This record gives sequence, C-alpha cells and structure tokens, in this order.
Amino acid sequence: MEFIDFKLPEIVFLEPSEHLGNELKGRTVIQHNVSHTVLEVVALDEVDGVNFNTGIKTYEFEFLNIYGLVENHLFAVHFTLEEDKLPEIFIQCSEWYREYLRWEDRNIIEDEE
Repeated sequence: MEFIDFKLPEIVFLEPSEHLGNELKGRTVIQHNVSHTVLEVVALDEVDGVNFNTGIKTYEFEFLNIYGLVENHLFAVHFTLEEDKLPEIFIQCSEWYREYLRWEDRNIIEDEE
C-alpha cells in the first residue's frame, strides 16, 4: 500500500472550477493554509481605485519588477481564523507572492530570448 502525504503547502493559489465559468474573472486569491486565511491580491496599478466594506483588513506592499519599476499591491482579507496574527501572515504572504512575481518575471525573460 502506498503512503500518501496529505500535507498542504503553507500558501496556495485558489482557482475557480472551470466547469462553472470564470467565477473569479481574473482576480487573484491565495490561501495561507496554516491560519486558514483567504486573501485577495489587488494590483493597485491596474485598477482605478479600490473601495472595501468597512472592517475589511488590508495590507499594501511593493514589488520591484525586472524593468526596475515598482508595482503596488494590496491584500484584502476574505476570511481568517488568526486575526491577531495578520501582521505576520501579511509579511509571509507578501514575501511568497513577491517570489511568485520573480518567477513570472524570469519566465518573461526566457520567453523574450
């Protein structure tokens, strides 16, 4: 019998089920599994502005892309079981997301070559 390790990564992307259509309509949502925190990522440079309901916790962070431009991002909390740990969760998730963006930038460079 094969042993299956059911351990999940600390942070994952959440994607809609394709059979129901494009439910997220291009929106980016991640989950910090340890704290059961669901965060939406908003690329602030790509929207005219954001307006959240009162009480929505948010966190802004920057990313320096391969072209030397600063990209501004924001996390908005959809759900968490660890509200008191949100500052640490925001930092960990922003570092993880920056690493994802670096990976995407490397793919852009490879595609251009």
